[in-house]
Amino acid sequence: MIEGRLSRRYAKALFELALAERREDEVGQEIDRFLTAYSGSSLPAVLNNPAFHLGSRKNIIIEVSRGLQLSPLAVHFLSLLLERDRLSYLPSVASRYRRLLDEKKGRVEAVVVAPDPLAAAALERMREALGKVSGKEVVLQQESDPGLIGGVVIQLEGKVYDGSVRTQIEKMRARTERGY
Repeated sequence: MIEGRLSRRYAKALFELALAERREDEVGQEIDRFLTAYSGSSLPAVLNNPAFHLGSRKNIIIEVSRGLQLSPLAVHFLSLLLERDRLSYLPSVASRYRRLLDEKKGRVEAVVVAPDPLAAAALERMREALGKVSGKEVVLQQESDPGLIGGVVIQLEGKVYDGSVRTQIEKMRARTERGY
């Protein structure tokens, strides 16, 4: 619960600073680039270890940021997270930042889960239909779950639309057990 509030607060602060510079898209991309480098390496073990001097850890962030060509705003933000021992919250902060950016741009993220990958044309039709439902531009992510048997499950704006065969079978089983 504390992590959620803190990551929301940090993401909002970064977003407002980026908005003031009219660089909200670029800063979001920079944070995502750093997060990719951070998550896919031994950086968390080093940067979150208080056994290493804070100055040394800050220099590591600066050098990695230089290699990733991050803006001074992103470098300062990452340094602040390090100083306040909040760098481990970076994945949550980045996720919340993306939500703030999507909200400002009138976009919404949706997840479509199907037993197998869907064709591009089917995904496009689904994106358009979800756009009509939400009234926003839909950024569609696709996931696979072979356990669904058939149909799809869609997560959009906190709601789950379950049209999977597995759920239909479970509902039929529950009705027959109740005697309906």
